[in-house]
Amino acid sequence: MSRETGKQENSRRSFLRGLAVMGGVTAVGASTGAAGVEATQKVAPSAKPQGYRVTPHVAKYYDKARI
Repeated sequence: MSRETGKQENSRRSFLRGLAVMGGVTAVGASTGAAGVEATQKVAPSAKPQGYRVTPHVAKYYDKARI
């Protein structure tokens, strides 16, 4: 019975080890993929940032937040 338990524990460990490796590969792939997307998207030089504006939904929030 102990031999069967040992085989089962090894298969669990190898499964968990495989999950950890795949998680690391996924994280690296996601971080490099996001950098590639940012590099390809450029803002038009004529577009000026508008900064903070009080829009109707923001004004509504301010009205509700007042005591």
